[in-house]
Amino acid sequence: MRFEGYEDFEDALADIQGERIEADKAVLNWQWELLREGTYAMRVAHGLLIFTEIEKEHSHPDMKGFVFWTHYSVACLNGEKGDAHRATFWMLISKEMFCAARETNWYPVTDYVG
Repeated sequence: MRFEGYEDFEDALADIQGERIEADKAVLNWQWELLREGTYAMRVAHGLLIFTEIEKEHSHPDMKGFVFWTHYSVACLNGEKGDAHRATFWMLISKEMFCAARETNWYPVTDYVG
């Protein structure tokens, strides 16, 4: 995690916009095409494996690379809502894999595949 100090709000907004542009450039084709409402995906944030249910795409033009989701993990068993950039997702998973992870309270096991 990175923290920045800024002299004024406009500098902070410019930095955020630059990071969004870089994140958009990092999105792979499958992340643009397949991360949509009703799909499931996995990501890692700060060393934590997170299982995600994609709810919808962000509608604001400045947030085109972002999706709304509910994330689940061993740290948040009941889920947490928010948004994330498509570039942060590692892979799509099936609904069956998502449900298998839920049955183990989001603890990773090898039985998801099969």
